[in-house]
Amino acid sequence: MFKSLSKKIAIDLGADKIRIVAVEKLTAAVWELSATDLRSKMLEEDACLVRKKDSKKVIAVGSEALAMRGRLDQSLELIFPFWQSRIIDQKAASDLLKNLLRRVFNGLVFSPEVLVTTVAATTLVEQKLLSQLFYELGFSKVHLIAEPLAAAIGAGVPIADSSGTLLLHMGASSLQFTSIALGSVLFVKRSDLAGFRLDRAIRDHLAWRENFQISLESAKALKQQVFGLQDNKRSLTVMGKSQNGANPLELGIKNELLTPVANLFKLECSALLQTLLADLPPELTQDVTRKGLLLSGGLAKVQGLEEFLLEEFKLPVALLEDSELLAIMGAAEMMRSGSV
Repeated sequence: MFKSLSKKIAIDLGADKIRIVAVEKLTAAVWELSATDLRSKMLEEDACLVRKKDSKKVIAVGSEALAMRGRLDQSLELIFPFWQSRIIDQKAASDLLKNLLRRVFNGLVFSPEVLVTTVAATTLVEQKLLSQLFYELGFSKVHLIAEPLAAAIGAGVPIADSSGTLLLHMGASSLQFTSIALGSVLFVKRSDLAGFRLDRAIRDHLAWRENFQISLESAKALKQQVFGLQDNKRSLTVMGKSQNGANPLELGIKNELLTPVANLFKLECSALLQTLLADLPPELTQDVTRKGLLLSGGLAKVQGLEEFLLEEFKLPVALLEDSELLAIMGAAEMMRSGSV
């Protein structure tokens, strides 16, 4: 697919967003860049496309495709081809990446090399299929790295130390509680009650509780602007309709109305962390008790999460700066420094 000069790139392959950085654009360690500088050097797109159902012809990609959600006729479909590092639709995955990589390479490239983030504890089969996809796209070398490990590197955490680090990486498709030491993810507990499922939980709760139907875009806005794990006074007016009505309605949604969804999310986080802590040997337990819990990923910014975890487990908790960018920062740094 790509022929000419060699190039190294890093890809944070999320279910919701795909972020790509050409390493040659990085003249310094990525944690020395501001978020604004990094974004200027990075391609970020929604991880979806719209295509014709019969011919599989691609109609739109990324944000242009996502804007069509809920507005498609019966001949078109919206596809998110990746879920927790699994390929849901092989052709859609290939078509989406081809489109994005053309923008990054901006020409012909010979023997490109790529480092791709995956969820922690992927199976050997999932790793093989993902690697094969990139080899078929023309890459000569394909490396994989777990998202929590990449995020820790992006935050400047000394992962090679024998002292363990506890990190919760929160994205669109998964929550990943991990213990990291000696350059590896040693223990992991994972759940899919993450960004996508929270959007649907908020939408479904309002349909049941208030007889009020809203779009997934509105549910996502509520998650980002109103939803929280602690009481707050935030609210947002959203457009929707009654379950059985044809007329559009506006309803002001307060934080307290979403409390049942927040309680479900709290239970999931608490159960995962309890299970992980129970598995840790005494040495790592001592490390994480002293150092606390680090939060990364876009969902880590949910209001009240730090306070809830601190109160629940009596551990120091810190939301890492630019949490949604840490995985791509760490992957880029690994490629830039030649550490893969």
